[in-house]
Amino acid sequence: MSTNSTAFRNLIQLTHPLVKSYMSKIRDKNTSYFEFRQYVDKLSVLLAYEAGKELGLRSRKIKTPLAAYNGSVIKDEIVLMPILRAGLGLMNGFSSIFPEARISHLGVFRNEVTLQPIRYYFKFPRLKDKKNTIIYILDPMLATGGSMCSAIDEARKTGAGKIVVACLVAAPEGIKEVRKFHKDIKIFTCAVDKKLNISGYIVPGLGDAGDRLFGTL
Repeated sequence: MSTNSTAFRNLIQLTHPLVKSYMSKIRDKNTSYFEFRQYVDKLSVLLAYEAGKELGLRSRKIKTPLAAYNGSVIKDEIVLMPILRAGLGLMNGFSSIFPEARISHLGVFRNEVTLQPIRYYFKFPRLKDKKNTIIYILDPMLATGGSMCSAIDEARKTGAGKIVVACLVAAPEGIKEVRKFHKDIKIFTCAVDKKLNISGYIVPGLGDAGDRLFGTL
C-alpha cells in the first residue's frame, strides 16, 4: 500500500500499517541492534514489494497440470546496488523478493565537514541487455542527497534502462537534491521526515542507520 506524494514528483511513500508500526520500532532509541536489524529486514521486504511495481513483464506459455496457460514472467534484468555500508541492511529483503538479482556494490562516504560524497569503491556486473535492466539503489537514509546523486550518476554510466531509489527515511532536502539533478528517478520510501539538523542528520530520523544495524555505536 503506497501513495504518490503531492509535494514531490516521482516520490512514492509506503502507507501500510505494518510499515508505520515497524518504522516506530526502528526509530525508538531503546531498540537493540539485533531487533533493529530484524525490523529493517521486514521493512525492506515491504519496500521491495512496492518498488517491484516498476518491473516489466513478458508473456510466457506454460502448462498447468490441467491445461495450457498464458502466463507472465519478469522481463527485466535486476541489479541491486546497496550504498556501503548501511545499504547492506536492505539486501536481505530485496534479495528475498528478487532472488535472481545480481549485486553491485558502491562505496561512498560523506565528508562530515563539507557533507560532500566521496566514492571509494564501485563494482558492477556486466549487463546482457542494458535497455531491459533496472537498478535498485539501496540506502536506508536519504539525507542531504549528495551520496544518492553520486550513486545515480554511477548507475547512469552503466547504460541501464531504469534506475529506482529505495530508502527507509527521506529528508525534504535530500529529495529536492535528487529532483534537482535527476527529475526522472522514482524514489520509494517508508517515511518523509521533517528536516536535517546542522550536522546533516535527519530529524526526527532514527540515528545512524549503519551503526544501529551493525552494533557499532
